[in-house]
Amino acid sequence: MTDLADRTGPDAVTDASERPEGLRGRRIARWSAVALLGAVGVAAIVLSIGYGLGTGSMPGPGLWPFIAAVVLLGATVVVAITDSLDDYESWGTSSVRTLIALASLVVFAALFTLLGFTVPAMLLMLLWLRMFGDMRWRTAAPLAAGGAIALFLLFDVVLGVPLPRDVLMTPLTSWM
Repeated sequence: MTDLADRTGPDAVTDASERPEGLRGRRIARWSAVALLGAVGVAAIVLSIGYGLGTGSMPGPGLWPFIAAVVLLGATVVVAITDSLDDYESWGTSSVRTLIALASLVVFAALFTLLGFTVPAMLLMLLWLRMFGDMRWRTAAPLAAGGAIALFLLFDVVLGVPLPRDVLMTPLTSWM
């Protein structure tokens, strides 16, 4: 068997994903995904136990998150054993968008506790509509504002889901 670098002619490797550096990048992506999912699963198990699992007749608030975390951890093990490198792309400049999306969710969670739902939801929707939807500002801005307000009204007013005090909508909906 010849080394990939030694191949020439019609069977030469021309696809970058088949080169050794492309395979290495996909291996890194695969094991990074497995490590991240495993860490999230373990952290969720620990946190859910902290909420209390309860008993069989009186389940605690951490029971369903615990079950979901165990399923996530089990799925992670299955992925680690059965997944092939063909399912992954090597990390590159296009991966930055994925990292920005994940970071924006962390920022959303932090702002949610400080400002309520509407403002962080508008910012998140605006970012995602511009970045993933390739929308213009004049289209994305009204959609983000309308979507955030509609979701706030749906969850807070219609469904009665308790949300933290919202700097934008609480003064407007306090009469409802």
